[in-house]
Parts: sequence; C-alpha cells; structure tokens
Amino acid sequence: MENVLSILFCLTLFYVIVTSRVKAYVTVLQIQGVLLSVLLLIPFIHNFSVYGIILPITLLLVKVILIPRYINKVISELEIKRRIEPTIQQMILLPIVIVTMITIFIVSSILSKNTAMDVIPFASGFSSIVVGIYIIMFRRKLIVHVCGFLILENGIFLFGTAVASELPMLIELGVLLDVFVVVFLMGITLNRISSTFKGFEVSHLGRLKD
Repeated sequence: MENVLSILFCLTLFYVIVTSRVKAYVTVLQIQGVLLSVLLLIPFIHNFSVYGIILPITLLLVKVILIPRYINKVISELEIKRRIEPTIQQMILLPIVIVTMITIFIVSSILSKNTAMDVIPFASGFSSIVVGIYIIMFRRKLIVHVCGFLILENGIFLFGTAVASELPMLIELGVLLDVFVVVFLMGITLNRISSTFKGFEVSHLGRLKD
C-alpha cells in the first residue's frame, strides 16, 4: 500500500510540471497532503492508538485545508494572474524531469542493496525534492515559488518515512511548524512587494539591486 501511495504521489509531480495554472499547484499540494496523511495512518490501522493518529490528522488539517486555503486567499486578494509564466516551457522541462526521476529510481534501487530503505517511497520523495527545486528555478511567480518549496518539503517528509520505520514526533511536528513559518513570511513578503511592483514575478526583483 505504501508503494501505491508513493507512486500516486510521484504522478502528481508530472502534473505540476505540465500544468499552466497557478491554482493547479494548490490542488497538487492538497492531493499530496492526503496521500502523506494516509501513508502515516497505515501503520496504526492494525495497532490503533489515539496518540498515533494525532500526526496524520494534524498533517491533513495543515496540508489539505489550512495552507491551500491560505494560498488561495493570497492569490485572490493580491489579484495574482491565474496562468504561470515560466522561464522555460513545460514541454521542455518535462523530459528533464523524466530523465531525472529515472536516474533517481535507478540509483535508489542500487543503494537499497546496501541500505535498509523502501525504494519507491525513497525515490518518490527525493524526486519531489528535485521537482520542487526545478519549480523554484524555472518559474517566475513568487507564489509558485512558495508552492515549489512546499512540494519540496512534502518530498522531504516522504523521504524521511522511507529511511526510517518511524520518525520522532517532535521532528515531524517541527516540519509542520517550518511550513507555517515559511508560508506566513511569504505572505508578508508578497503583501509588501504588492505596494511597489505588479505581477509578483522574480524578474522584477532585479530592480532592487539598484
């Protein structure tokens, strides 16, 4: 079941690369949040405990409801354009992502022979980290950069579950707190930039060097 969820998680990365809508990034974040929540809940199906389901429920609330709603609010209030303006086109980036992910899965399979880890969750999580970096590198809108960082963070979370049977609760909650802080600060940044610049693209920030 973990492998199936990890593959579904990996498929969302292809969608986020080919889409040209900002709102689609928010939808992908919600889907990934659901997949991660179910992935964390699976170990407690046969060994139920109230303490054990706190993190999956918290993850569901934060990643599926609170953060996407907050990002949609920022998009609406700041009147950010609905379409993405990439530095390179989606059909050029897609082959790069495919080659990268194939390489990651091959290397992960080789590493698994000497290391105790789940190959598919490990490779899917690492692929999400790389795709998040690609989004930050090749997309212009700052709000999309926020989504790229969150996709990267989701990859780190999945990556962590693959290399350890269970992560310490405080570390996992610390990851959620980190997401809150980053999104909150980006919201403040976007509001401050809106008073000076239009469009919320990173290319405008080049004017700040003067």
